[in-house]
Amino acid sequence: MKTLAFITLLLALAFPAQADRMTEQVRNAYSCLPSLADPPDEMVLFKDGKYNSPSIPFAEMRAMASGTLDGKMAVVTEIVWNTGGSGNWEIVALFRPIKGTMVFQGAYWPAADLPDGGTMVRRIEIKDEKISLYGEDPLHHRIISTPLVVTTSVFERCRTTDRR
Repeated sequence: MKTLAFITLLLALAFPAQADRMTEQVRNAYSCLPSLADPPDEMVLFKDGKYNSPSIPFAEMRAMASGTLDGKMAVVTEIVWNTGGSGNWEIVALFRPIKGTMVFQGAYWPAADLPDGGTMVRRIEIKDEKISLYGEDPLHHRIISTPLVVTTSVFERCRTTDRR
Protein backbone atom coordinates (compact mmCIF):
# COMPACT_ATOMS: atom_id res chain seq x y z
CA MET A 1 0.00 0.00 0.00
CA LYS A 2 2.84 2.40 0.84
CA THR A 3 4.45 1.64 -2.53
CA LEU A 4 1.27 2.60 -4.41
CA ALA A 5 0.99 5.86 -2.44
CA PHE A 6 4.64 6.65 -3.17
CA ILE A 7 4.20 5.99 -6.92
CA THR A 8 1.06 8.16 -6.96
CA LEU A 9 2.98 10.96 -5.24
CA LEU A 10 5.84 10.69 -7.74
CA LEU A 11 3.43 10.86 -10.69
CA ALA A 12 1.69 13.90 -9.19
CA LEU A 13 5.02 15.66 -8.79
CA ALA A 14 6.20 14.72 -12.30
CA PHE A 15 3.00 15.67 -14.16
CA PRO A 16 3.41 19.47 -13.89
CA ALA A 17 6.93 19.17 -15.35
CA GLN A 18 5.63 16.97 -18.17
CA ALA A 19 2.77 19.42 -18.85
CA ASP A 20 5.25 22.33 -18.91
CA ARG A 21 7.47 20.48 -21.42
CA MET A 22 4.49 19.66 -23.62
CA THR A 23 3.15 23.22 -23.68
CA GLU A 24 6.65 24.56 -24.42
CA GLN A 25 6.97 22.09 -27.31
CA VAL A 26 3.57 23.18 -28.68
CA ARG A 27 4.69 26.83 -28.61
CA ASN A 28 7.54 25.75 -30.92
CA ALA A 29 5.72 23.26 -33.13
CA TYR A 30 4.18 23.09 -36.58
CA SER A 31 0.49 23.90 -36.58
CA CYS A 32 -2.12 24.05 -39.27
CA LEU A 33 -3.69 27.38 -40.17
CA PRO A 34 -6.82 26.44 -42.09
CA SER A 35 -7.37 28.01 -45.48
CA LEU A 36 -9.89 30.83 -45.54
CA ALA A 37 -10.99 29.79 -49.03
CA ASP A 38 -10.27 26.57 -50.89
CA PRO A 39 -7.72 24.01 -49.64
CA PRO A 40 -4.93 23.40 -49.03
CA ASP A 41 -4.44 24.54 -45.48
CA GLU A 42 -1.01 25.74 -44.41
CA MET A 43 1.38 24.13 -41.91
CA VAL A 44 3.47 26.82 -40.22
CA LEU A 45 6.25 26.59 -37.63
CA PHE A 46 5.56 28.60 -34.49
CA LYS A 47 8.44 30.03 -32.43
CA ASP A 48 7.65 30.97 -28.85
CA GLY A 49 3.94 30.76 -29.73
CA LYS A 50 4.18 33.21 -32.62
CA TYR A 51 4.42 33.12 -36.41
CA ASN A 52 4.49 35.71 -39.17
CA SER A 53 5.09 35.85 -42.91
CA PRO A 54 4.25 38.19 -45.81
CA SER A 55 0.86 36.49 -46.20
CA ILE A 56 0.20 36.13 -42.45
CA PRO A 57 1.37 39.31 -40.64
CA PHE A 58 0.71 37.70 -37.27
CA ALA A 59 -0.37 34.43 -35.74
CA GLU A 60 -0.27 33.82 -32.01
CA MET A 61 -1.03 31.02 -29.58
CA ARG A 62 -2.86 32.49 -26.63
CA ALA A 63 -5.02 30.40 -24.24
CA MET A 64 -3.60 26.92 -23.66
CA ALA A 65 -4.35 23.88 -21.50
CA SER A 66 -2.95 20.38 -21.08
CA GLY A 67 -4.55 17.23 -19.76
CA THR A 68 -5.92 13.83 -20.64
CA LEU A 69 -8.27 13.44 -23.62
CA ASP A 70 -9.45 10.04 -24.83
CA GLY A 71 -7.10 8.48 -22.29
CA LYS A 72 -4.00 10.15 -23.78
CA MET A 73 -2.05 13.29 -22.91
CA ALA A 74 -2.90 16.34 -25.02
CA VAL A 75 -2.41 20.08 -25.29
CA VAL A 76 -5.13 22.34 -26.67
CA THR A 77 -4.39 25.94 -27.66
CA GLU A 78 -6.28 28.82 -29.14
CA ILE A 79 -4.57 30.35 -32.19
CA VAL A 80 -5.56 33.70 -33.61
CA TRP A 81 -4.16 35.08 -36.86
CA ASN A 82 -4.59 37.83 -39.43
CA THR A 83 -4.02 37.75 -43.19
CA GLY A 84 -3.59 41.50 -43.56
CA GLY A 85 -7.24 42.59 -43.63
CA SER A 86 -9.52 43.95 -40.95
CA GLY A 87 -10.52 40.59 -39.47
CA ASN A 88 -8.81 38.13 -37.20
CA TRP A 89 -9.36 34.38 -37.48
CA GLU A 90 -9.34 31.87 -34.67
CA ILE A 91 -9.08 28.13 -34.20
CA VAL A 92 -8.50 25.80 -31.31
CA ALA A 93 -5.70 23.33 -32.13
CA LEU A 94 -5.19 19.87 -30.64
CA PHE A 95 -1.66 18.47 -30.14
CA ARG A 96 -0.54 15.06 -28.87
CA PRO A 97 2.90 13.63 -28.07
CA ILE A 98 4.20 11.29 -30.77
CA LYS A 99 7.65 9.79 -30.19
CA GLY A 100 8.48 12.54 -27.70
CA THR A 101 7.39 15.46 -29.92
CA MET A 102 4.12 17.39 -29.78
CA VAL A 103 2.34 16.98 -33.13
CA PHE A 104 -0.70 18.84 -34.49
CA GLN A 105 -3.73 16.52 -34.61
CA GLY A 106 -6.66 18.73 -35.57
CA ALA A 107 -8.36 22.13 -35.59
CA TYR A 108 -11.77 23.34 -34.45
CA TRP A 109 -13.47 26.67 -35.31
CA PRO A 110 -15.43 27.51 -32.12
CA ALA A 111 -16.65 31.09 -32.80
CA ALA A 112 -20.19 30.33 -33.97
CA ASP A 113 -20.73 27.91 -31.07
CA LEU A 114 -19.46 30.03 -28.16
CA PRO A 115 -22.26 30.85 -25.67
CA ASP A 116 -23.73 34.26 -24.86
CA GLY A 117 -22.28 36.20 -27.80
CA GLY A 118 -18.67 35.13 -27.26
CA THR A 119 -16.51 35.73 -30.32
CA MET A 120 -13.05 34.64 -29.14
CA VAL A 121 -11.71 32.00 -26.76
CA ARG A 122 -10.22 33.59 -23.65
CA ARG A 123 -9.47 30.56 -21.47
CA ILE A 124 -9.28 26.76 -21.95
CA GLU A 125 -9.65 23.99 -19.36
CA ILE A 126 -9.33 20.22 -19.78
CA LYS A 127 -11.17 18.17 -17.17
CA ASP A 128 -12.87 14.77 -17.18
CA GLU A 129 -11.83 14.10 -20.80
CA LYS A 130 -13.64 17.27 -21.97
CA ILE A 131 -12.46 20.66 -23.20
CA SER A 132 -14.11 23.79 -21.78
CA LEU A 133 -13.72 26.88 -23.96
CA TYR A 134 -14.49 30.09 -22.08
CA GLY A 135 -15.28 32.93 -24.46
CA GLU A 136 -15.10 36.66 -24.48
CA ASP A 137 -16.68 39.44 -26.49
CA PRO A 138 -13.82 41.93 -26.95
CA LEU A 139 -15.95 44.40 -28.94
CA HIS A 140 -18.26 44.86 -25.95
CA HIS A 141 -15.59 44.26 -23.28
CA ARG A 142 -17.38 41.18 -21.89
CA ILE A 143 -15.98 37.95 -20.47
CA ILE A 144 -18.33 34.98 -20.83
CA SER A 145 -18.54 32.72 -17.77
CA THR A 146 -20.48 29.86 -19.41
CA PRO A 147 -18.10 27.57 -21.33
CA LEU A 148 -18.63 25.72 -24.57
CA VAL A 149 -17.79 22.09 -23.69
CA VAL A 150 -16.49 19.88 -26.51
CA THR A 151 -14.65 16.61 -27.00
CA THR A 152 -11.93 15.64 -29.47
CA SER A 153 -14.62 14.59 -31.97
CA VAL A 154 -15.01 18.24 -33.13
CA PHE A 155 -11.40 18.52 -34.33
CA GLU A 156 -10.67 18.15 -38.06
CA ARG A 157 -7.37 17.21 -39.67
CA CYS A 158 -5.43 19.71 -41.72
CA ARG A 159 -6.29 19.58 -45.44
CA THR A 160 -2.73 19.46 -46.72
CA THR A 161 -0.31 16.73 -47.66
CA ASP A 162 2.40 18.31 -45.49
CA ARG A 163 2.05 16.26 -42.26
CA ARG A 164 4.98 17.50 -40.20
